[in-house]
Parts: sequence; C-alpha cells; structure tokens
Amino acid sequence: MKKLITLFLIFTSLKSYSQTIIEYDYMETSSPTYLTAGWWTPAPTTGWFTNASVTPTTSAVIYGSGTGTSGLEQDWYVLPNVTGLDPTKQYQLKFRLASYSFSSPAAGSRGVDGPDFVDVQVSTNGGLTYVSELRITGNSNAQWPYTSTGIVTHNANGTFTNSAAPIGDVYQAPAGVTTTGPTFITLNLPVGISQVAIDILCRVNAAGEEWWLDNIELIEVVPLPIELISFEGYEYEQGNLLVWKTASESNTDYYLIERSTTGEFNESSVIGTKSAVGNSNQKTEYSFVDKNFTEGINYYRLVQVDIDGKFEIFGPISIFNTDKNKKILKIVNYLGQEINENETGVVFYIYDDGTIEKRYR
Repeated sequence: MKKLITLFLIFTSLKSYSQTIIEYDYMETSSPTYLTAGWWTPAPTTGWFTNASVTPTTSAVIYGSGTGTSGLEQDWYVLPNVTGLDPTKQYQLKFRLASYSFSSPAAGSRGVDGPDFVDVQVSTNGGLTYVSELRITGNSNAQWPYTSTGIVTHNANGTFTNSAAPIGDVYQAPAGVTTTGPTFITLNLPVGISQVAIDILCRVNAAGEEWWLDNIELIEVVPLPIELISFEGYEYEQGNLLVWKTASESNTDYYLIERSTTGEFNESSVIGTKSAVGNSNQKTEYSFVDKNFTEGINYYRLVQVDIDGKFEIFGPISIFNTDKNKKILKIVNYLGQEINENETGVVFYIYDDGTIEKRYR
C-alpha cells in the first residue's frame, strides 16, 4: 500500500532555462561592466542617490522640480552598444524600477502621473535608430518602493503601440501609493540580433515626481537540457519513494537528490545520485527510495546536472511521515463519509491527536 502525502506537482512539461549576465550596471561605481553607462545629459535633477537601492548603496535617479507644465525634465539613461551577440540565442533586458518622493516629500504633486513615463528604447543597428519597445507610465500620484511586487514582462518586436495598459506596449502604474507598482521589468529582445544598444528615457514634470533605476542587466537565456513533466513523493512501507518524469533530455549527466527537515538546503543535504539517460526524445521515468528519513515533514529537491556542469533545481516537494503509534479513529472520503479499510483511491485518515492524513491506496 502506498500513501501520497503533501504532494506538490511542480512542472507540467515545462522547459527550464539558465541565465547568464552579459552586461550589467548595478549603479555602484565599482560594479558596472557597462563602463560608460549613465545619464546622457547630467543635470541637477539627475544623478545617483543612496536613499533607496536594490543592491547597496546607489540608484540612478531623475526627479522633478517644475510645476506640472514643464516637458523638459527628462533624460536618457544610456547603455552603450553591445556587440558579439549570438543571433540564435534569446536575450533579455532586466532592471528594477521604483517611484519615491525623497526630493520633495511634502509636495502636493509628489508621485508620478500619466504624463510621467519610463520609455525603453532599443537599437539593433549600432545606435543608428531606436524603437520605443515599452513604456511604463505614472498614474494619479503613484509611488512604490523597490520592495513592490509588480512585474512587467514584454516581448520586443520592433514596433510600438501607444495604447492603454495593459494592452499594447504601455503599462500604467496603479494609482496612488501602492505595493504592487511595476518594479521587476523584463524586456525579451527578438531572436536574431547580433548587437543591441538601449536607452531608458525617463520623464517627470513636477516637484516630488521621481523615477529610480537599479540593477540593469543584459541576460543571455539558454534552454537547459531537460523537460521535466513531474516530480512526486510517496510514503511506502520500505521508505519514501521519489519519482520524476522527463519528456526529453539532452546531454544530461546525473541527478542529485537532496533532503531537508527544515526546507533549507546546502551541500550536506545530498542523500543520493541517479545517472541520467544523456539524450532522449522519449518519456523517461526515474525513482529513488529514501530509507533514512526522520518522522515529521521531509522536504526533497532534485538537482539536474548536465555534462557541461550546468545545473537546475526542481522542488522542493514534501512528504509528511506520520507517527506509526497514533491511533486511527476513522477513514473518510472527499465527502467526509466514513469508509472501510478496503476502499481504494484518495482517502483521509483521521487520528486520535486531531491530525488528518491524505492517502492514495
């Protein structure tokens, strides 16, 4: 008899990807490989400030000082042309965005409005021409910190559609002070480019309106050599059984199996290995039995390692290993109806200590 305990099905024929940072600007003077990145026309209302940042201690900032009628308080944060890109690979631009009001915290105009925007402009011909691929606008004095949870992901296609958010290429921030403002910005660049230059145009027009930029990255995205269908865990009489299935594999070497009782993993968490098939276009199933688990919740992760040493982590999933000495009060089905020991399918064991265990038998 087998028991399915606290199962989390984490992938359904999902491709995995590795990310390699090609160029970056974290705004700290010692970190950029975009060595000449920066504001195009440095002015008193642009610069680098330490009031807030993603990585300590600096962000690139533009802030307003006008009355709401000026259209001149704008500047480009320039990322110079990067050459030698592989036209067969996918690249992404990522950066973090926030809106604060440190410069004029009491101004009635503080927070970004509809006329205030951040425009991501892309050139794939060495900077000769640029296309506005993505625009993020303010909205009714919107403000949000770097800790906001807002995510914007957009596919660049060489055109710009100035339509209302979230349709088209314009994304509008939620109105007012918010914790869901657009903070994690990703622009997927088109496949087939061999070079790219990027300008981020930032515009404000009143006191207390600010755009904050940090952690700009140009990333190469490469599919990893495994298409995982599922990763599951069961409790058997002989131990905890882990089962995972792949739809395809390419140059895979082996799998590491990790266990933790806290949900945190390190090098000492490895409890076993499993050889991989290497290359396959057919469904492959693997299994591993852990006989040395402890009572309580056991967390498991799967680490796939390919021939080149690259790896990807899947999970964690968890198995709740119950106390065998607990007394079973009754067994019920999904409807709460008591059933007998011989019925099969998904059932629920109710114990004398008040705990409930879901089983598959």
